[in-house]
Amino acid sequence: MNILLVTVVFPYPINDGGRSGTFKLIEYLRFEHNITLVCPSCSQSNYKKLHELWPNVNILTFDSPKNISEGFNLKGFIKKTIVGQKKPSKSEIFKSNMVLNSTDLVKYYFSNLIQLVQNELNTNLYDLIQVDFIELAPLIHFLPKNIKKVFVHHELRYKRMALEYATLGYKDAAEEWKIANTKLLEVGLLNAFDTVICLTEIDKKTLELDGVIEHKLEVSPLPVDLSEHPINQPFIFSKRLVFLGPEVHFPNLDGVDWFLNNCWTKLLKSDPKLRLSILGKWSEEAKIMFSEFRNVTFEGFVEDLSSVMKGSIMIVPLRIGSGMRMKILEGAAWHVPMVSTSIGAEGLPMKNMQNCILADTPSEFIEGILALAADNDLQNMFVKHAKNIIKLGYSVEECGQLRNEIYQKITS
Repeated sequence: MNILLVTVVFPYPINDGGRSGTFKLIEYLRFEHNITLVCPSCSQSNYKKLHELWPNVNILTFDSPKNISEGFNLKGFIKKTIVGQKKPSKSEIFKSNMVLNSTDLVKYYFSNLIQLVQNELNTNLYDLIQVDFIELAPLIHFLPKNIKKVFVHHELRYKRMALEYATLGYKDAAEEWKIANTKLLEVGLLNAFDTVICLTEIDKKTLELDGVIEHKLEVSPLPVDLSEHPINQPFIFSKRLVFLGPEVHFPNLDGVDWFLNNCWTKLLKSDPKLRLSILGKWSEEAKIMFSEFRNVTFEGFVEDLSSVMKGSIMIVPLRIGSGMRMKILEGAAWHVPMVSTSIGAEGLPMKNMQNCILADTPSEFIEGILALAADNDLQNMFVKHAKNIIKLGYSVEECGQLRNEIYQKITS
């Protein structure tokens, strides 16, 4: 099958969960189909490396508008403030970088994308067009009627906006206006595609309830590296908690901020020897923001995760998000017991007190961590039961085969 795949993510380097899943799925599909990948421009070295890895994939790039951020950037926001102007408060920084306030689907426009795609479609024959990420959904209006079109929805934008709004703690009609209008636009765009692929059943059910035509909806998760790592068997707690994720994804910053300000000091009062390791790329500005909290280390990019995963309890204190939670699956593969919010574990078969602890308030989160830290039998039970979820359809082969079945269904 000849597939034109258009995405807002350049899938290399593989430095976050979403990019990893996209890379692995295309890695599987490129041996099954003839794929042309249309994605944002990148550095020449990254383009060259991806071309070497995928010699049988035709890679075309388009320009991203300068006014559209690739994610949250605390350093960038602070630099934008006028010299002499009052330093922005933390709440102002956070609010300005929520998709609730930094995103307008009507204004997203990629200047040379439409022409690039139309030229490619006029030059070569395609059986299927796949568009990934909501920023590119309006491309549907510029695609030919006679080719089947599928949209892959990685994160429900209006749902994330509503969750961000809920963290503000106050009512604002202007914010509710934006959420309601984004929802209407998002559902309308999705219904213009022949098929809409969600990453989880819960996202599918949400879209169905909110107006996406039922027969258009399918579920096809992204694959993860499911290799079990030979550590933590048995698990012995080393007084370390670990958080996995970069600052650039705003829900990570919000989650770390919520945890440190609401849980960490009280946890240290109960056990002063506890440590927290935060993995991934975080700016110096973010580190300064959290410098008041002791026993917290920003580890940066860690080549060998076994050095920090051994004996660690993983925390997933996310309050915002939709789609798949790669953190949970990685935690299961590393044999670490986990404490998560319900949102942090959403879409995965996580059960409170069976394979993890689910906690949604500061007191529940604190109590959950302390109870888990003190109970070696519970730790090892969670490790044993959680690793079963990585055998439930998230391998590259299973995810690739499922996606193939959906492609065949669409084009038959």
